[in-house]
Amino acid sequence: MLGFSLSKILFTAVMIMAVWWVYRKINMLTGGEQKPKSKRKRKRANAEKVPETGPQEVEDLAACPACGAYAAAGANPGCGRVAKDCPMQK
Repeated sequence: MLGFSLSKILFTAVMIMAVWWVYRKINMLTGGEQKPKSKRKRKRANAEKVPETGPQEVEDLAACPACGAYAAAGANPGCGRVAKDCPMQK
C-alpha cells in the first residue's frame, strides 16, 4: 500500500526540481538573487569594491576605576555611568 515504486520516486524528484526551478526564477525576477558569476568576474568585482586603505588609527582604552567599564582614554568621553562619583564623567 505504501510501497515505493520507481514511478513515485521519479515523480517526487521531478516535482522537487520543478518547485526549486520556479523558486529560482521568481527570486531572479524580484531581484533577490542574481545569476552566479564566474570566478574570474567575481574576483574582479570584489577587487573593485575593496578600497585601498592605509593603516587605520587605533585608539587606546582606559578602564574606569569606579565601575570597570572601558572608554576612550584621550577624549575622556565618560564610561556611561551617571553617578556623580564617576571620575570619567565629562
